[in-house]
Amino acid sequence: MKKSLLLVLTAIVIASCSNYQKALKSTDNQFKIRTIDSLYNKEKYTKAINLLEQVVPQYRGTDSAAPLALKLANALYFDRRYPESGYQFETFKNSYITSPKREYATFMVGKSLYEMAPIYSKDQAPTERAMAKFQDYINTYPNGEYADEANALTQELRLKLDKKAFEIALQYYKRAPYLNLRGGFVTAITSFENFIIEHPGSEYQDDAHFYLIDSQYNYAIRSVPVLIPERLEKAKEYYNTFATRYPASEFQEDAQDLLEKINDFNN
Repeated sequence: MKKSLLLVLTAIVIASCSNYQKALKSTDNQFKIRTIDSLYNKEKYTKAINLLEQVVPQYRGTDSAAPLALKLANALYFDRRYPESGYQFETFKNSYITSPKREYATFMVGKSLYEMAPIYSKDQAPTERAMAKFQDYINTYPNGEYADEANALTQELRLKLDKKAFEIALQYYKRAPYLNLRGGFVTAITSFENFIIEHPGSEYQDDAHFYLIDSQYNYAIRSVPVLIPERLEKAKEYYNTFATRYPASEFQEDAQDLLEKINDFNN
C-alpha cells in the first residue's frame, strides 16, 4: 500500500514538473496561465514567477493584464523577493488607478519595504522608506481595510528609528571621556538635544533628558574655571526640565545626585 502511494505521489510530482517544463517552452498562453495557477496554489512561487514574467507582457492592454500583474507582485512577495515585489506593487498602483485592488497594492508597497527594514543597529533607509509608503497609504485610505495594520507597522518602525537614534547619542556619551577634554561631551549634548526635538513621542525621552544633564555636567566641570558656573547652570536647567517632565523616571534618583553635585560645586 505504501509503495503504491509513493508511486502515485512520484507520478504526480513528475507530471507537475513536466507541465512546468512544457509551459516554459509553450506558445499557448492559456496553458501557461493554467500552469501558473497550479504552481501558485501549491506555493511554488519561483516557478510561477518564471512563467508570469513570460505572459504578463503578452496581456498588456487586456482585461487580464491587472490580475496577472498583481499575481506577479504577490508571487514575488511570497517568494521573499521584496525589492522586486515592492517595484511591481508600485507599478500596479500607478498603472491601474481605477482597480479595486489599488488600495491593496498601495499597502503592499509599504509591506515589501517593511520586510526589507533591517534591525535597529543597521542602516535605516529602508525603514524610513517603508514608513513613508505606509503614510502614503494612510493618507489615501484613512479608513481603509489595512489602515490599522499600516498604523501598527508604522509605530513598530518608528520605535526602531527611535532606538537607533538614541543608541547613536548614547555611544557618543560613552566615548566622550576618552576623546579630547571637552569635545566629546559637546557632541553627546548635541546628539541628545537633537534626539529630544526629533523624537518627541519616544519611550527613550526620559533617558535622553537624563544623559543630557550628565553630559552637560561633565562638560562643565572639565571647562576652564571661569566658564564652569555658567555651564553648570545650564546643567541645572536641564535637570529642572527633566524633573518636571519625568517625576517618576527610573533616573530620578541619579538625576538628584547630579543636582547635588552641581550645587556642591557652586558652593
